[in-house]
Amino acid sequence: MSTLTIAEASELIWELLQSLEDSYWEASHCDDKDRVFNLMQILNAEYMELLKVSVQDHHYEYEVISTSQATLMQLVSEFQRNEASRPRRQKTSARLSGLMNRLTANLTNN
Repeated sequence: MSTLTIAEASELIWELLQSLEDSYWEASHCDDKDRVFNLMQILNAEYMELLKVSVQDHHYEYEVISTSQATLMQLVSEFQRNEASRPRRQKTSARLSGLMNRLTANLTNN
């Protein structure tokens, strides 16, 4: 598997944020909303940092900026475990699962 570039990571995180927003509005309990919101905040901080990177540098390999890679991996893994049993619309569930798997695969690859 090839490494993720900054441009690809920006796109992936943006898509993930959009999917998490759908998931937030579909959550029926406050605890579920809190879990989604927490991950959204962390990914939003990462996305904001990636926006600061010059477009000329978007071809470089992506590295987590706003937190440690281990912390992000742990949060994503915990979120995936908890969300597996949560009811969601099929479209949201499939999209969220696919994006989370892509992020996890690329973070583990580095």
